Amino acid sequence: MRTKRLLLWTISGVVIVIAGISLYSYFSLNQPPLPRIAIIPSSYNFGVVPYRAVTKSFTVRNIGRAPLLITGISTSCGCTSAKIESTSARIGKEELLPGEETELLVTFDPNLMEERLKGEIYRVVYVKSNDPKQPEAEIEIRATLEEEDEG
Repeated sequence: MRTKRLLLWTISGVVIVIAGISLYSYFSLNQPPLPRIAIIPSSYNFGVVPYRAVTKSFTVRNIGRAPLLITGISTSCGCTSAKIESTSARIGKEELLPGEETELLVTFDPNLMEERLKGEIYRVVYVKSNDPKQPEAEIEIRATLEEEDEG
């Protein structure tokens, strides 16, 4: 009697595990292919910067399974600009197929700020896309501003 109950529980457990794996496989494999944006690096610190423009290149990559459309690029301040770099037919695209990437150039120019600030500055670049999980990716930009020596 005890052996029969143990066997019944074991068989029930195996059936539940197999059913769970089957359901997981069914739902994960039957999902529509989606675009997914990745920006590398996702943040950057320029360090100590005199009052001059500095530029950093970022990689925008489609790590999804459907075409990624970059629908807009904006920044938190007029002192920061960003654009897709066009250096060849394959780079500079605003539509990335799965696995493709492009270059995003970000320039921070403290001379364009309304006030002449010193110390740590924080800015954000926003990249809008058709990624349903992350429709607006952010790149954090930091710098520590110092006055240039007059001389």
